[in-house]
Amino acid sequence: MHGRAEEERALDSLLAAARAGRSGVLVVRGAPGVGKSALLAHLGDKAADPAAADGPVRVIRSAGIEFEAELPFAGLHALLHPALDRLAALPAPQADALRAAFGLAPAEPGDRFLVGLAVLSLLAELAGDGTLLCLVDDAHWLDRASAEALVFAARRLTGEGVLLLFGARETGDGHPLTGLPELRLEGLGRAAAIALLAETGPDLADGVRERVLAETGGNPLALIELPKALTPGQRAGRLPPLAFHLGPLPLTARLRSAFGAQADRLPEPSRTLLLIAALEETGDLDVILRAAASLGAGAADAEAAERSGLLRATAGGVTFRHPLARAAVIQAAPLHRRLDAHRALAAALASVSTGAPNDAADRRAWHLAAAATGPDERAAAALEQAADRARRRTGYAAQAMALERAAELTPDPAVRARRLVAAAEAAADSGEPRRALALAGRAAEGPADPLLAARVAHVRAMVEFDDGSPLRAAELLIDGASSLDGEHADKATAMLMEAVRDAYFAGHAQLARIAADRLLSVGGDTPFTRALDGLARLIADDPAAAVHPMNALPESVLAAGSRGGAAPGPRHPSERLIAGAMGMMTGDEETASRVLRPLVADARVGGLVGWLPNLLEHLAITELHLGRHQDARAHAQEALSLAESIGQSHRADHLRCVLAWLAAAAGNEEECLKLAEPAVARAAERHILRTTSWGSMAIGMLELVRGRHEQALDRLDAAADGPLARHSGSTFLVHLAPDQVEAAVRGGQPGRAAGPLAKFARWAAAADRPWAHAVTLRCRALTAPVAEAGPLYAQAVELHALGGRPFERARTQLLYGEWLRRARRKTEARSQLRSALEAFERMGATAWSERTRGELRASGVPQPRTAVGSGLDRLTPQELQVVRLATDGLSNRDIAAQLFLSPRTVGYHLYKAYPKLGITSRRELATLAHRAPDG
Repeated sequence: MHGRAEEERALDSLLAAARAGRSGVLVVRGAPGVGKSALLAHLGDKAADPAAADGPVRVIRSAGIEFEAELPFAGLHALLHPALDRLAALPAPQADALRAAFGLAPAEPGDRFLVGLAVLSLLAELAGDGTLLCLVDDAHWLDRASAEALVFAARRLTGEGVLLLFGARETGDGHPLTGLPELRLEGLGRAAAIALLAETGPDLADGVRERVLAETGGNPLALIELPKALTPGQRAGRLPPLAFHLGPLPLTARLRSAFGAQADRLPEPSRTLLLIAALEETGDLDVILRAAASLGAGAADAEAAERSGLLRATAGGVTFRHPLARAAVIQAAPLHRRLDAHRALAAALASVSTGAPNDAADRRAWHLAAAATGPDERAAAALEQAADRARRRTGYAAQAMALERAAELTPDPAVRARRLVAAAEAAADSGEPRRALALAGRAAEGPADPLLAARVAHVRAMVEFDDGSPLRAAELLIDGASSLDGEHADKATAMLMEAVRDAYFAGHAQLARIAADRLLSVGGDTPFTRALDGLARLIADDPAAAVHPMNALPESVLAAGSRGGAAPGPRHPSERLIAGAMGMMTGDEETASRVLRPLVADARVGGLVGWLPNLLEHLAITELHLGRHQDARAHAQEALSLAESIGQSHRADHLRCVLAWLAAAAGNEEECLKLAEPAVARAAERHILRTTSWGSMAIGMLELVRGRHEQALDRLDAAADGPLARHSGSTFLVHLAPDQVEAAVRGGQPGRAAGPLAKFARWAAAADRPWAHAVTLRCRALTAPVAEAGPLYAQAVELHALGGRPFERARTQLLYGEWLRRARRKTEARSQLRSALEAFERMGATAWSERTRGELRASGVPQPRTAVGSGLDRLTPQELQVVRLATDGLSNRDIAAQLFLSPRTVGYHLYKAYPKLGITSRRELATLAHRAPDG
């Protein structure tokens, strides 16, 4: 290695950390030929050396291939195939997903992120034998399914002792590698370049040497390859200009020219075999030789290609010295020769047995497509079949690619449009929104067809919801569903259900009403359609008509599950989630929890990674209202981590606002503002009223508990009555009202409390929950004359005793205690304040605890006692979840499967948790209470 001492030290440091049990990930980036592959290979060879000072580590390697992007999981299989004997050690759903992805078992469409979870588990399993080094070169050419799975695993590696290194050129913003830690390689310095050139071109004339140094810019591959392209006369400087001097062309083009010059010196049969090898992306020597034989070349012709150094034969097949050499051979071949080579390869692959990874049938389909010079239904049909195989293996990006090319080859316009819209749906499923929109636009240009138009609208709405405005998504769904007749009622129903949801996110009453009316007409009278109709009524400020059908759904789902003797409710998670959300929105957290907890557990067992951020978000909010702030924080943090890993930007922002509320309750001002302010700004741009209201509520409560009442009121009023809320009824943002009332009264503006109080009272009357009636009484006590407030507070405390929302109960007791102290009833005040303090401390609501202690001191308690925690309150959210499950008796492997971590990471968290809990072993966990102190 020349001139890479600093980079080598950086990689050695990461490897040393992995040897110590700390996992790491790094993307080594740079231009073609700058030395990424050499640096990775050098580290791999050094790490695997039996004579290494610290002993050898296990090294597994793979590389992306430019022409394999259409083969789902090809790159991942190349990396992991030496470890497939360890699949039995993985949880069954993960092992099944990986076998299906590699074509080793029957497959059905599932969660595309489950394969990434399986990769994480398999890497951790391998690292159980000692440090593991994974080298993935040319990662910019990985098929998207492989890249996503590896990056998902990379983002969740912690304490396994795995080092995952990618070598890659520049990639766009939407590439899975974006956002990982990077090390950028530049060209070699002059001294190192001279030293390398002295090895690769020792016979160059002085002028030629300077010319090479000037033209290569320190690029190591160019310093190696450009001299090889020179004739003896050029090397001696007798025949200027140099053959590789191509004026303003970039260095990559010059390198291709250099490789092309070396290929041009070979005999014609050898060039034919080189071309076939370049187009046969897997390097399968048997297929290459059979295809070459049909074009008059054979094994003997491979020898000349090997002697040139362009091609290398190994036990596993043939490879090119560098990807640019492969590209040079293809680009130099005339079109007719490339077409002949593709036809020959398709014919050779026709007799290869299918079922292996990188299925021969898929490769044949792509060669048939490459050989087509116009519409070709035979090739298009073969690609559609390849797309279906990719879909069953959750290779949605490859499915989209195959369908798009199939559409281009399809002679029938109607069939072409159908394949394009299917490609758009697959692109949306694979997380490629721009591509999905482009494909949907092309599909819309096809013959008029109501179902096709609805599917196009659905794709556009999916993209809009994920990356744009839920308001626009609802409009697209309503318009798209309107053209469907009874034959397609199921499609219309699904779209209209989403439309109600999207209108709810945007807080748009009129759109929600339109969608709900059409849903009732198309989907019939069911508990789900009635509940969504109720949600539309709630947005439109009719809580009296809204709450009953919304309340009825979770009970209906739980009853159905009880009768079936299986998991509660319908089988599909979306329907169970709707049921849980209805309970949560109507203030019935206990019932919501009964729906959501088993739903989250089922999603964990089934590996529904893509669903979990949404499910965990709803569970976290439910737990927050149940007073389980630690659990809420743990689940919201887990959901945020997953949402960020899989690109759910809207969900991530909402989760940040939920965590901001918890930070505000805990008095962590810096964390609250850091989480909420950017999220609220982004949500406001996208017209996501639900998220802006939660973020504003978090900041408003922070201002309130800090005594900045006017700022709190302005923030809350702006959220409840500002431009974003103009399309919703007054009770839609009812969760802001109690804080608005308190901020108005304490800020000396009681007149501004009347509207929020009336709003909350209407909703509470409809919800008919004891805690809601109690909060109404509390708000009335705040606004009542001082002499009349006491009985209202007393009634509120009595109602709170019937259950529901412990945080609100503690706030009522705090306010009542303050009133009693000012009324000189200090003994009674202390009773209320002590109860409030205990609850706030149990929930970790530090800011409110401090305020309550101040009131206790004012009531004559000089040093209010601090509750003694169990130790669980000192755990991080991740540690808390691990301890919870370990207390249930789950093994590290079982815990890892549920939390989407590796078993070694679970062990690491337990190791960190034991001292905080005052224990030394897993056996002592049984002595801990299963519920957290805030439970």
